[in-house]
Amino acid sequence: MNEINKIKSWVIFSAGGTGGHIFPALAVAERLRESHPDIGILFIGNKNRMEADIIPDHNFPIILLDMHGVDRKNLLKNINLPYKLLKSWMELNKIFKRFKPKVAVGFGGYVTYPVLKFAQWRGIPTIVQEQNSTPGLANIKLSKKASAICVAYPTIKNYIKTPNVHLIGNLVRNEITTPMTKELAANFWNLNENKKTILALGGSLGAKAINDFICDILPDLITKDLQLIWQTGDKYSLDTCINKDKINNNIIAKPFINTMREAYAMADIVIARAGASTLAELAALAKPAIIIPSPNVVNNHQYLNAQALAESNAIILLEENLLNTNGKNIVMDLINNETLQKQLSENISKFHNPNAMDNIIALIEKYLKN
Repeated sequence: MNEINKIKSWVIFSAGGTGGHIFPALAVAERLRESHPDIGILFIGNKNRMEADIIPDHNFPIILLDMHGVDRKNLLKNINLPYKLLKSWMELNKIFKRFKPKVAVGFGGYVTYPVLKFAQWRGIPTIVQEQNSTPGLANIKLSKKASAICVAYPTIKNYIKTPNVHLIGNLVRNEITTPMTKELAANFWNLNENKKTILALGGSLGAKAINDFICDILPDLITKDLQLIWQTGDKYSLDTCINKDKINNNIIAKPFINTMREAYAMADIVIARAGASTLAELAALAKPAIIIPSPNVVNNHQYLNAQALAESNAIILLEENLLNTNGKNIVMDLINNETLQKQLSENISKFHNPNAMDNIIALIEKYLKN
């Protein structure tokens, strides 16, 4: 308790579930810690999710609640949701009384809604960070009493009509945007800097459709002497994909890649989902990409995210149901077409806002002063 009392002011950050929510929150928290060492930053996350391991690794305190979202496919699974909400509300009451935060910032995940809703009920300023081109229902509800809504796409104003919308762009971690040569990246991965390299990402949790697709084309990649860095997620194994005796040093497969700066620096092209954070990183690094939106997300927001870039010829949009018919040709055409790579690189870089971090930090500072 004495350590808490030494802190001048506390800010609550809430983010959970996936890297797309957690890493932007960490990026802001680390910048805020650098510029305001007297400010305390407390994360509130969800039990048994990624944030429980990732946040402490970055030396931030975190308190974990037991929450889940509404299951629209199996309504019986929602029976205990009211109890979990009530229990979380009581825990939040203790947390807010103890830390007395001046502002609460939400970056997404099931846990964010009750945290920011409680803050609003207590009259504490709240900042909502909406990364996608269309907002989820939770953020639409939170926006009605939010002090500020930070967005990356102007289309959000079609859904959220309050005057507190700030078009700042999406946030990218400094550790990713710090320049790195392909030579250094090749040394890191023990790959050949002169060989063409594909980076395949299914998001922080993996993606079965992308994994199955990469598995199908893996023999072609090996035959053509292409290099591959592949984030599979923890439910997929390279051993189930191809015989060990056929795997060469060109193929690197990991359940989760912590060293994304080194992965992006090595990549000539990227195959990925259309998560907002991934698209923001690709824009910041000007990486040519084939984007395969997940069809299993609420409001189809991944497709809409990708569509906004595809309309500006900033990415190649490949729908999941066309992977088996068109996927291999599209990948091979892009990896061998440096002119198209350059065009995609130039166009996607226009979607990067280098001031996004400064803008959200300025908003947090505004409410800390008040």
